[in-house]
Amino acid sequence: MPEINLELIKQQRKAKRYTMQYMADHLKLNNPSAYQRRESGEYKFQAVEIYALSNLLGIPMEKIFVKKLPK
Repeated sequence: MPEINLELIKQQRKAKRYTMQYMADHLKLNNPSAYQRRESGEYKFQAVEIYALSNLLGIPMEKIFVKKLPK
């Protein structure tokens, strides 16, 4: 089952100097802490949010998803 590459999302957000407030606004979330919980993995990004992340951060969809390696 593929997982979302949260580290890549965080790196790209910081590289573009986007604040969590900026990200929350563009993903139509109520506040920056709602975005922070997603980026940290506490909550999962919704499908529509992943598409918006791809466009906003300039990350191809195939790079957002990574295969989970077996332990």
